Amino acid sequence: MKKHGLAVMLLTICMLASVVPSFVSAEEVPYGPWVDEIRFESGFEEAILFDKMSKGEMHLYIKDWTDVDLLEQIKISPELEYATSFGLFYELTFNPVGPTFPKTGKFNPFVNKKIREAMNMLVDRDYIVDELMKGLAKPKLLPIVSAFPDYGRLAETAVFLENKYKYDPDKATEIIIEELEGMGAELVDEKWTYDGEVVTIKMLIRTEDQRKEIGDYVSDLLEGLGFETDRMYRTSAEASPLWLYGDPADGEYHIYTGGWISTVISRDDADNFAYYYTNMGLPFPLYMAYENDPKFYETARRLDAGEYATWEERMDLMKTCAVLALEESERVFLVDQLAPFVRRQDIEVAFDLSGGYSNPLWALTIRKKDEVGGILTAGSAEILVQPWNPEAGTNWLYDSIVLGAVREIACHVFNPYTGLPMPLRMQSVTMEVEKGVPASASSDWLSLSYVDKVAVPEDAWYDWDVNNKEVITVPPGTTAKCKVVVNFGDCIGNVKYHDGSVMSLADWIVPWIIDFEQADPDSPIYDESSLPEFESEMASYKGMRIVSEHPLVIEYYTDYITREAEYIYAVVVDRIGINNEKYPQYPWQAMAIGIMAEEKGLLAFSADKSEELDIEWMNYIGGPSKAILEDMLEEAIETGYVPFEDFVADYLTIGEVTTRYQNLKNWYEDKGHFWVGSGPFYLDQVDFVGHSAVIKAFRDYTFKADRFARLAEPPIPVSSVAVPEKIIPGLGAVINYDLVYKGEPYPNDKIELTKYMVLDSAGNLITVGEAEPVEEGEWLIGLDSTATAKMTAGAYRLVTIALSTDVAMPGVLETPFLVMPDLVSYFEAALTEQGAEFSSEIQGVQSALTDTKQTVAELQDTVEALELPTEVVDRINSLQTTTYAAIGVAVIAILIAAYAILAKK
Repeated sequence: MKKHGLAVMLLTICMLASVVPSFVSAEEVPYGPWVDEIRFESGFEEAILFDKMSKGEMHLYIKDWTDVDLLEQIKISPELEYATSFGLFYELTFNPVGPTFPKTGKFNPFVNKKIREAMNMLVDRDYIVDELMKGLAKPKLLPIVSAFPDYGRLAETAVFLENKYKYDPDKATEIIIEELEGMGAELVDEKWTYDGEVVTIKMLIRTEDQRKEIGDYVSDLLEGLGFETDRMYRTSAEASPLWLYGDPADGEYHIYTGGWISTVISRDDADNFAYYYTNMGLPFPLYMAYENDPKFYETARRLDAGEYATWEERMDLMKTCAVLALEESERVFLVDQLAPFVRRQDIEVAFDLSGGYSNPLWALTIRKKDEVGGILTAGSAEILVQPWNPEAGTNWLYDSIVLGAVREIACHVFNPYTGLPMPLRMQSVTMEVEKGVPASASSDWLSLSYVDKVAVPEDAWYDWDVNNKEVITVPPGTTAKCKVVVNFGDCIGNVKYHDGSVMSLADWIVPWIIDFEQADPDSPIYDESSLPEFESEMASYKGMRIVSEHPLVIEYYTDYITREAEYIYAVVVDRIGINNEKYPQYPWQAMAIGIMAEEKGLLAFSADKSEELDIEWMNYIGGPSKAILEDMLEEAIETGYVPFEDFVADYLTIGEVTTRYQNLKNWYEDKGHFWVGSGPFYLDQVDFVGHSAVIKAFRDYTFKADRFARLAEPPIPVSSVAVPEKIIPGLGAVINYDLVYKGEPYPNDKIELTKYMVLDSAGNLITVGEAEPVEEGEWLIGLDSTATAKMTAGAYRLVTIALSTDVAMPGVLETPFLVMPDLVSYFEAALTEQGAEFSSEIQGVQSALTDTKQTVAELQDTVEALELPTEVVDRINSLQTTTYAAIGVAVIAILIAAYAILAKK
């Protein structure tokens, strides 16, 4: 689960919409999707799924596959195949209320942040990876997926923290005992008690995947510390009312086994700290209960709002937040999963390296190979778990996959390999940034320029007056760091909704107003849970204005910055303003009946407000909400109700109110639900109780099925490293580092980062640096004498990280190597190892020396016998000395050659 729909989501989000498909011949490329219909079924065990998919009764499974044994069969199956994503991860979510729960009076040790922090050292992540995940995972400590760019950028900090919080049950136990005693708990007969009562930890454990085993493992650890545990095994549908939208003060759980997914590759995870650890995350009661250290909260808020002047300042804030987040540990992250997603081999579908089928591209590309039309069946974990509504409905992952098919994503979709946005409704973007802003662009649809000053025009929309129902314009003299001008094309009067309505400007205006209304206590739809995110977004929002209606062109002004201009655009249109998230995915009349119901106090958009007022969480597709919404529709038809009418009326076309409500009524009578969108599919049938749905092709969709051709496999650089067999302390070493893709050298100009780190056996960072390019695909890592002098005899690891501009997943390689004790020991070992190779040479020299000595001795005898003159004798003695010196040089040369050969090994 992740904020702004740009990066991370929980195993929870919203859904669907409609119109009757027409027959499509096999010869033509249809408007909308390739297929005619997709049926979603849920609740099957994987053994049954394997059988159904093998027989062709099911075509793909939109949840990750967890049965390792069956995965081995899938690998060799002629009918099935799979792809692996890297964006799914598991963690422990702690209830932060305490020290006792107001409703039950039960003790909650996890209100203590030092106990939460110690849990990082109590759990053995390697055990979870090897034994519980069967190798399909990597240990995780930070709220950043290790396959994403920011992990590579934070590598040194990550290594430092991973070493600081490495598995150390003795240290964790010592801290937990000390803190428990400080809170007034007592250990009696090896059981922790509080106010004379045994402390029981309520473990809320998900059962559909490996989190069941993880929950049992953590329960075992807690019982080993002296706690009792209540293992509350629950499905997603059963668990979410307790932890997500239940009041944590009720004490229904202490720990929840959380699971999340980043639905697209996130190139900028700066807002993850605010999202996972603070009340800026989601508008649910749990988040409202978070209380943070002021320094951490402010640092997280600045990162969330993009309040930094340079990239270096941004990275400093990231490092600070990473350290402080582990001290707070509202969540303890456990593993990044390597998640296989299975489909039949005759199915083509775009697959996101991060989110699997969570990227809406799946709906725009799915088809049977070389076929047009047809009906597909998709298996899933439970869908339709939480209520759906256009403002603050379900945040359930598997609902979001269906939702991606039926709602219009509008501005852009994300490249499944780079994470960069690609145009959908958006036609082009022009951006002006203040000089000094660390931004650059690499996409042909974005034009970037630098200016001395970005002045915000005084007629730009800045705020909303709830009482007078009018726009508040920008104060004179307002400036911004960025101006983003987005051309949405000629969508007004042309884009159709599933109920037959045609888009007008009113569809854009109403969602913009709702944000401000929900954040103002004077509004009847005020929702306190919306405030943290609203305030964070407003910190960088400087205004927006509609420049043109045909085509629709909108200017945005912001102080949000990051290094990639494409991401500035994506974040800006995803926040306050007429934007991607607030793009009119739902027509204004569908939102109006919900607004009316909340104004009357009958329903609430958000779970938090629903809990607070003890009224139903609004649901457009099932339950008691439908009867209330039906009454609201009848009243709207009778009265001609228009939300925020004094302002919105100026943006309605003649006769639009009557036509819109009649369209919605016809839709409800035909489909039995109020979910109306404008995506490539519409929601045809929905069984909220039975957790099944049918979506059908919307043939009035703007784009044809071939808009996004099947995307190539991700060009992740493959690394190879040649480390010397032995490295000597105090002597420099050169390491060859090669990068290839499909056997060819990886272009150097496509490499953004080539970082290396040397770690000792305990995980301590010895040195870090950047590799230097030599030839195409060839790099050198130079360890100078200063770096090697820090090493002592033993085992080390070289970690190399290569990040390409063509794919946002770093290529990471770990290579072990040995360090010799010292230079003398090195030569002793080397000469022993190479003795056979050089013994003959040395013996030859020794033999030559013996022969020479004998010859010289014989000559000497001859000289003495001849009684030669003194000067001749001196010449012969000099020749003898020179001969011995030459032999000595030969020996030294052999030793030097030996060293040279050994140094290369």
